Amino acid sequence: MEADLIVYVNGQRDGVLSRTPGNDLNLIVGHLFCNGMINSSEDVANISFSYQNPAHVDVFLDTGKGRSRLFPSRPPVRLSPLQLFELKATFERRQNLFKNTGSTHAAALFSLNGELLVFGEDVGRHNAFDKAIGRALLEGILEQTAIAMISSRIAVELTAKATIANIPVLCGFSAATSSGVNFAEQHDITLVGRLKEDSFDVYTNAWRMQE
Repeated sequence: MEADLIVYVNGQRDGVLSRTPGNDLNLIVGHLFCNGMINSSEDVANISFSYQNPAHVDVFLDTGKGRSRLFPSRPPVRLSPLQLFELKATFERRQNLFKNTGSTHAAALFSLNGELLVFGEDVGRHNAFDKAIGRALLEGILEQTAIAMISSRIAVELTAKATIANIPVLCGFSAATSSGVNFAEQHDITLVGRLKEDSFDVYTNAWRMQE
């Protein structure tokens, strides 16, 4: 299912998200964060949803305190091929919506030791990543994320989301675009694409991969 959700921020229309209904709070928080409107979930003073036609959300931000986003140093990630294949298997076991529809995307955030922290599914690949990031923000565990995995190709916008969230490794099931590769190289992101059961491509910063 796909339906529009109109987003208002501080009384001004921000845009329309065409999304799979469900986990809308995660989606909105992730959307705001990835678009630079908030630094943490604490910047959201109030949020209210209305599902009357048309469905919309009213968000009021409290960002006037001059807070800046302070991330710790990126964790010293070192991945083996076997670890990536195991993460992919974990990812696919969680794709319940895809199993039922065959037409949705998903995004997962993993810790340094391979623990699945959060998972998001949506008809849109951007929304799925926003849902995962938003949930991690709300639970206060985004800084634990070392690896992000997405079911789609790796476009520059998705690479930018990983950069904003300070995630050092981004993996995708399909290929990376040239602009996504360039962005990852410039921002010290290890980009892994065409991830299958027994093979993958490393586009940038391969030093994080073990032999």
